[in-house]
Amino acid sequence: MSETRGKMKPISFLLMTFTAVFSFGTIINASASIGMAAVPTFLFATIFYFFPFTLMIGEFAAAHGDSESGVYSWIRTALGEKMAFLGSWSYFFVNLFFFTSLLPQTLIYASYTFLGRNIFGGANGTVIISLLSIALFWLATYVSIKGVGWISKVTDLSGIARLLMGIGFIILALAVVFLLGEKPAQHFTTETVVTANMNWNYLTTLAWVLQAVGGAEAVGVYVKDIKGGNKSFLKTIVGAALAIGIIYALGAVAVGMILPAETLQDNYSNALFDAFGILGAHFGISSGIVIRIVGFIMMLSSVGSLVLWTAAPVKILFSEIPEGIFGKWVSKTNEEGNPTNALLLQGAIVTILMIIPALGVGSIDTFLKTLINMTAATSLIPVLFLLLAYIMMRVKLDELPRSFKMGSRKVGIAVGVMLLVFFLFAFIVSILPSPAALMAYFQTGYVAEGAANPLFTLLYNALGVIIFVGFAYVCYANYEKKLGGDYSETVKKMGK
Repeated sequence: MSETRGKMKPISFLLMTFTAVFSFGTIINASASIGMAAVPTFLFATIFYFFPFTLMIGEFAAAHGDSESGVYSWIRTALGEKMAFLGSWSYFFVNLFFFTSLLPQTLIYASYTFLGRNIFGGANGTVIISLLSIALFWLATYVSIKGVGWISKVTDLSGIARLLMGIGFIILALAVVFLLGEKPAQHFTTETVVTANMNWNYLTTLAWVLQAVGGAEAVGVYVKDIKGGNKSFLKTIVGAALAIGIIYALGAVAVGMILPAETLQDNYSNALFDAFGILGAHFGISSGIVIRIVGFIMMLSSVGSLVLWTAAPVKILFSEIPEGIFGKWVSKTNEEGNPTNALLLQGAIVTILMIIPALGVGSIDTFLKTLINMTAATSLIPVLFLLLAYIMMRVKLDELPRSFKMGSRKVGIAVGVMLLVFFLFAFIVSILPSPAALMAYFQTGYVAEGAANPLFTLLYNALGVIIFVGFAYVCYANYEKKLGGDYSETVKKMGK
């Protein structure tokens, strides 16, 4: 296999990392939810999460350079086979929910590209966009089965598109204020930027921001596919971490300079195009032209994310787990190391997940916010496994050979514990609907027009996690029974 598979250049891996992590739409979503408070929130997330977490990923990769599955091997070394399976499974299933927010956004971008407007409004908009999303995901599944050669070509284009989108918007927005002499659309004061309204909405948005600067762990499955190996992997991923964090913060500033607060607030489907339309007007460019160009760039970047995330989590879970857990059919891989049948099974599950919220949510903006919340909440689960694994690696296996360590043993443990506590809090907050909205619903039974039913949101979020994690636990428990006990002990007895 190693003789036939291709190797990525570091620049391709850099663009793949941008595809996995950076999204200009995330800046818009965070700004639409919490306004200018998104600026310090992105900076906080970069300093206290993305940068140290990226160093953790680099350390894991340095210790497992020959791993095919990345996250699975990282967790297994420190926590054992069962926790590795559950952690990898969580990584797999949370990305199922990520698709439910990415797919509709991709179609909205395509609508702006080819038609110049969002056609998915109206009473039937959520159902129509769900059906089209299902078709799009099956196309992405086909590309993912083809392997890293096809994937890297798509992510090269996507990464370039994301860079152009983020940096271009920042430069032009600054030019509007500092060269053209226009006043910023929003006031930059201590009250609007530094002092956030610490309500439930802000706390749930924290999960979005954490998700926005996460994702670097997924590209760990391609450490064997990059020229230069671990050294190139570490340099590239750390450099990308710093660049992306800076672009996120500056992007939130640029959005505040261009887009008025009243236009931005709770506008999750069209705010990005409103921002670029206003920006283009300052330079005398037709809004129709701007919208189509922006739609095309965002469509490219979203397709790159779709292809990468369709392939990586499946490879993490199914490429190295014992085949007896799900059976030989699911674990079967092709010459590129991709579990083809597992990809098909993933497509079937995503099909179901796209239909459910479309039948229980009102307007397209509420539909998107519900999906974003679910994505952000579940995305924290595999991070918790990774943080636990890192802490245990530094506690019990600090002498494990690796070319890079994030500081001393005490420093590594302290950083891991700090992030673990923070993420436990963020997960609990993000998975629950607003307590005030939930209490009001129980008291009156009333749901505002176009709003999501808070009880439905709670059940969709909580049951989604319980059902998928519970299913994996039952599968592994049955597997242990077949082997006559714990898998790790069985392996020892077999002399493996």
